[in-house]
Amino acid sequence: MVNAAQQQVLQQYYAELQKAGEYIRQLLGQAAGGCQQMIAQNPIDPTPLSNALGAIGQQVQDVARKMSDYWSTTYDHIVERGEGEPAYSYGKRADRGFRQWADETWYFFDLNQRVEQFRQMWPLVEQAMQKPASCTRCGAPLQRTAPHRTETINCTACRVANQVMPETAAATYYASVPHYFAELAAGPKRFAHEHLKNQWEDHRDAEYASTGDRPEPTLEYFKQREALEKDYWTTYAETKTRYEGGKPEDAASLVEARMKFFYDEMNREDVWRKAHGAEEIVVVIPPHLQNVDEWGPLRPDQFEENQVHESLLSEAIGDPPRYKRWLAKLGYREPLHRALVQRTFQRYAESRMGDPAYHEAIGRAAMRAMGERTKMMAEEQGGPGGILDPIEGCTILLCGQIYAKQANAKPDEFTQFLATHAMDREKWERVSKAWLDRMSKDTTGVLATEYSKGFMNAGEGQFGGASQAAAGAMEGGFGQQAASGPAPMPFEKYADISGAMAAWSKQGKDISAGLHKHFNMTAMDFSAVSMYWSTHMMQDFSMMDRLSKLTADAERKWLSIT
Repeated sequence: MVNAAQQQVLQQYYAELQKAGEYIRQLLGQAAGGCQQMIAQNPIDPTPLSNALGAIGQQVQDVARKMSDYWSTTYDHIVERGEGEPAYSYGKRADRGFRQWADETWYFFDLNQRVEQFRQMWPLVEQAMQKPASCTRCGAPLQRTAPHRTETINCTACRVANQVMPETAAATYYASVPHYFAELAAGPKRFAHEHLKNQWEDHRDAEYASTGDRPEPTLEYFKQREALEKDYWTTYAETKTRYEGGKPEDAASLVEARMKFFYDEMNREDVWRKAHGAEEIVVVIPPHLQNVDEWGPLRPDQFEENQVHESLLSEAIGDPPRYKRWLAKLGYREPLHRALVQRTFQRYAESRMGDPAYHEAIGRAAMRAMGERTKMMAEEQGGPGGILDPIEGCTILLCGQIYAKQANAKPDEFTQFLATHAMDREKWERVSKAWLDRMSKDTTGVLATEYSKGFMNAGEGQFGGASQAAAGAMEGGFGQQAASGPAPMPFEKYADISGAMAAWSKQGKDISAGLHKHFNMTAMDFSAVSMYWSTHMMQDFSMMDRLSKLTADAERKWLSIT
């Protein structure tokens, strides 16, 4: 039972939640008018609205974060006044419900403002697509068939091939509308799934308060989640494909790719795996081996390397065939062999818990494991028919290089650059769209990593050398080594720019404009600097604390600058 003192604490907590909710409602109510004004002032440029929404969203997140912290303090007061249950389950349910409400309220506010921008943009898009195009050589009119895309049109008068670009309004509209309108159609179904998950957690907490046991998820619960997840992605994919002018098979392919993330998660659940006849990796260490030292392919001092192995194999255990391949590749005979090595390292780790260097090594291992996972997945996907297969002769690395070039080159220079790779703008648009589609469906992270390497290795921008150095440092896996060569700028200046960007984001200012005005930089330039210093921070974790403090100081400074 909740005693009177605990009830008073809970009532105070509920009152604070109501105040927080009312604050968010007032904030969004006031922001709505400002967003409409911003749309009217920038009818074909969604960037100002996007920056403003970023600042508003930050305020909503700050409120939600403060209330989560407040719940932690509230629970401390609850246990000071008696048993934690059932007051914990009551308060946690309220905390979960508030966070769900805040997420959903903000999601639809943000989405509706963006959709409204594109709805108001449409008349201007129609006008832009009716704008006549003329031959660059003889001035004869050209007949466009897809004015929202780049087209190669042969002049009927002089036979010259013309590269005709879409008007800005049309290009902007068609690049974004399929996603946002699909989200608008599918959004309620997305949150239906979130509601189910929260209801289950509420049920588990209530059962624990009553019986002392939290029930394990049932197969029926997972089946309900599967149906809701598939319903969401089906609605999203069908709507997106319709606006893109795609085919039903395109929608089906997108649903299949998105559901793979869900099934990867489910394959880590025993009840799901058993129901679907999936192979299981079950390891039981016999009593007589419990305290036997077994280092396997590692040396006793390789705590960091062992943690990398543990992270890789823990993630892969939901996919037994891959788990077994990686087990062998890392030097283990079978699952029991690996379990004995892990048990050995755990025993000896107890004596090192107070050593800061040990904790730095464990943190570094987590970052290294992400890089190693991508590297191993790339090796498995690299054969014929894999996701790394070129598209019309263009590799994912080249795709990244071309995007980097496009960000800085003038139109004629970019056309000439494409020609050196046997492409015109029409082919590039087709190839880049195909690569973006393939990346959106990749659950391994391989394509995003390879694309980043190509982008950084292009060496574009004023800090291209730093970008290439960072890419070189990542070849052996992120976190393995620091980028070589001179620093693109002092660490303190990098922190100052990071603080300025954080301040501009909170103020709803245009970050790209701020970078250009105050630092003569582009977003690509900052990305190059950030990647360079990130590789160094992975070798010296104390730099992360230093960056955090310097950035916070810089943010306060830039917030005071009007």
